[in-house]
Amino acid sequence: MAGTRVTKSVGGETSQTLDRGLIVLQLLGSREHAGGMTVTELATALGIGRPNVYRLVATPEGRDFVTRREDGRIRLGLGLTRLAS
Repeated sequence: MAGTRVTKSVGGETSQTLDRGLIVLQLLGSREHAGGMTVTELATALGIGRPNVYRLVATPEGRDFVTRREDGRIRLGLGLTRLAS
């Protein structure tokens, strides 16, 4: 996990914030991070500060796309299941 850093971005006429939010979902959905990730781990993977990660996670958390466990780890939420159906 220490080597996980996302460098591939869509680029062009896109929204950087939305792109980062989608990368968060991709990271959390990977087998490597099946147990979830901490804010610090996400910040390292995205190459951004922890305050930015808190903001990135707040919106999908409010829509149940991600959940925060008692230990602080962030995981995919049931909102994605409803979206996929």
